[in-house]
Amino acid sequence: MSSEKFETLDEDVQGLFEVLQRKCTGRLEQCFGEEKKQIIADVERGIDEARQAIFEMEAEARAAPGSFRTEMMGRVRKHQDTASKLALLIKSSKQAEMSLASSRGAMFENHSVGYNQNRGIDNALQATVRQGTAVLERTSQSLHRTTQVALESEEIGTGVIQELSQQREVLVRTRDRLTVTDAELGRSRRILRSMSRVALTNKLVLICIILLEICILAGLVYYKFFS
Repeated sequence: MSSEKFETLDEDVQGLFEVLQRKCTGRLEQCFGEEKKQIIADVERGIDEARQAIFEMEAEARAAPGSFRTEMMGRVRKHQDTASKLALLIKSSKQAEMSLASSRGAMFENHSVGYNQNRGIDNALQATVRQGTAVLERTSQSLHRTTQVALESEEIGTGVIQELSQQREVLVRTRDRLTVTDAELGRSRRILRSMSRVALTNKLVLICIILLEICILAGLVYYKFFS
C-alpha cells in the first residue's frame, strides 16, 4: 500500500489543483489589468507549490514496492499532466494580456480608442485563448498517450524483474540441494574408507590367527614325533 505521506501529498495536490482550476476557468476570463495579473501570479505560485509536492510524491513512489509503484507513478504522472495544462493555460493568458497591453498602448498613443476597436481586441484575445486551449488539449492528449506507453513499459519491466527474481530463487534452491548432496557424498566416502580400514584390519588379524595356529600345530607335531 502507498505511504501515508504519499496519500497526504496526493490530497493536497488535488485540493490545490481544484482551487487553481476555478481561478483559471472562472475569474481569469472575467477580469483584466492588475486584477488579472494578480490572479496569474497566484496561479503560478500555486503551480510551483504543486510541482514541489509532486516531486516529493514521485520520490515516495520510486521507494515503494514494485507491486504498488505502477499505480503510484500513474497518479504522479496524472498530476504532472494537470500542472502542465495549467502552466500552458497561464502562458496563453499572459501572452494574451501582453498583446492586449501592447494594443491598448498603441491605441492610447494614437488617441483613437473606440468601443468597436476594444471589442475587436477582446475578440482577438478570446480567439487567442481558444487557440491556446486547443493547443493545450492536443498537448494533453499527447502527454496522455506518452504516459500510457510509459506505464505499459514499466509494467513489462516489472514483470521481467519478477520473473528473473523467481529464476534466481530456483537457482539458489538448486545450489542448496547440490551443497547438501555434496555433503552427503563426503560422508559416504568417509564411511567407505572407514569400512575399508576395518576390513583390512580384520584380514590382518585373521592372517595373524592362522599363522599362530600353524605355529602351534607345528610345535605340537614336533613335540609329538621328534621329542
